[in-house]
Amino acid sequence: FYVINKCLKWSLIASLGVYSAADEIPIPEFKTEPVKYANSYGGELLLGERSSDTVKFWFRITGGNFHQCHMSGIAKYGNNETYKYGKFEKNTHCNLSIIVLDKSVVLIDEFHHCKKISCGQRAGINGAVFHTTE
Repeated sequence: FYVINKCLKWSLIASLGVYSAADEIPIPEFKTEPVKYANSYGGELLLGERSSDTVKFWFRITGGNFHQCHMSGIAKYGNNETYKYGKFEKNTHCNLSIIVLDKSVVLIDEFHHCKKISCGQRAGINGAVFHTTE
């Protein structure tokens, strides 16, 4: 019984450790109503306070076994309708590209570093596509 109980305890701790990498980030306050996007897997993305220099964003992506990715921030304009966001956390540098098209948004996490710090084990960011809900 002791060995089984000890194994269950470490399994629970390991599971919580994986979950903590994908803690839900609350939706930030936007000065005006953000543009809402969604995908067919139940993911959501909000873009607001968009200017020629920056855009404020928040998203939630759902992957396998309901593992999720959450991220929020202010991305800076790069070129060709692409905004760039970066952050350093857990010894990893996340570089996210947010490509804003006419009625959709594509997220690019080229080296999956944003996934490492913002997602559960079975969820990912790279290639996620969202479409306007309006």
